Amino acid sequence: MRNLLLMLGLPDFPLLSLVLFLAIVFVATMMFGWISDLLLGDGGFGITINGALILFGAIAGTLISRRFGLVVGPGTTATAALVATGSGLFTLIFCGLMRRWV
Repeated sequence: MRNLLLMLGLPDFPLLSLVLFLAIVFVATMMFGWISDLLLGDGGFGITINGALILFGAIAGTLISRRFGLVVGPGTTATAALVATGSGLFTLIFCGLMRRWV
């Protein structure tokens, strides 16, 4: 678990902080899934799947941007936030379009 956290660029958390961090990520994921379900209406996949797609896209986009050393703006934290938001939304919209076309 420690190697996974370090690979994602997160600090090495003690167990209680790790549980709190994962709880915050879970609540935020469900919140974004709910908001995207409201915005997409019938084009969405449901709260849980929307949240999972956004989370998957955000993690994948952040890992790819770190791999290529992309830095936009004043620091790496702002870059990671922008890339995570953009890639998460892109993944959700792309999957929604694929669902309609296929």
